[in-house]
Amino acid sequence: MENKTNQLEKQEDEKIVKDLKEFNSIQDELVEKSKGKFVKTPKPANAKYVRKTLTRNLALCLIFVYKHYKYTLCETTDYFPKKVLLQYLKEFPNVTRNFHYLKYWDLIQQMPTSPDEVIYKKGWYGITENGISFLQKEIGLPKYAFVYNDFAFEHQPNPYVMINDLVEDEALEELLKP
Repeated sequence: MENKTNQLEKQEDEKIVKDLKEFNSIQDELVEKSKGKFVKTPKPANAKYVRKTLTRNLALCLIFVYKHYKYTLCETTDYFPKKVLLQYLKEFPNVTRNFHYLKYWDLIQQMPTSPDEVIYKKGWYGITENGISFLQKEIGLPKYAFVYNDFAFEHQPNPYVMINDLVEDEALEELLKP
């Protein structure tokens, strides 16, 4: 009897939401209950942004992250240490130095370690849908991100770049081969 009661409680907690307004309402309620844990605090008035640029080296890093996911049949929900994702680029240390900058454009994401706090496992990353779409030439991204305290607060919409602006089409095809 007790097991049946627990199952009913779990069913009440789980719900599929298909209506966008209801989803936004639930999301706002969760953010409010979290007491600001999931909301990035505003940049202090006297602090200055650092402008980061989406470069060819970052695009090359993303290509090898994508290859790892594509050819090892990983799920996009899997996370790996940076050294695994970039194992084919180890002879190019200058290319991988700023690998973590890809998160400023939501091309990779850090591995979360807590369901109720914003805490990430250092050095563990996964590819995002935006990362895949960018490599497949489905979306363009702003060239510049304005970062403060390791968080991209703003992006400059012009100029924007496509993957083939950073890596030539022939080189991209060659790099994406297994």
